[in-house]
Amino acid sequence: MTTQPDHQSPAPARPATLHELRTALSRYGLPGDREQFEQALAAALDASPIGDFAAVAEVAATYRHRLALRTDEHAMASLAALIGGQQWTPANEAFARVRAAGGDR
Repeated sequence: MTTQPDHQSPAPARPATLHELRTALSRYGLPGDREQFEQALAAALDASPIGDFAAVAEVAATYRHRLALRTDEHAMASLAALIGGQQWTPANEAFARVRAAGGDR
């Protein structure tokens, strides 16, 4: 049984189903990731011949990879360095700060 990701874990488990991917994108993705995923998934599904869901699988793999990069501390630090050396805070630390400040939504 796969566990659902939560705000306290350092990174979500690799999503194995579309439901898990949607949940992880909502919790850990960048703003708009979930909406873009839904649009890309619908477009791929509509364009796919019956019985051939390779395009759907490709969309899921792309967003799963995007999520993996977003939750990887080293990947995000590398990206931050490329855009001016900004400091990157892991999501679990940012959420912990918000909760400690009483901003749990």
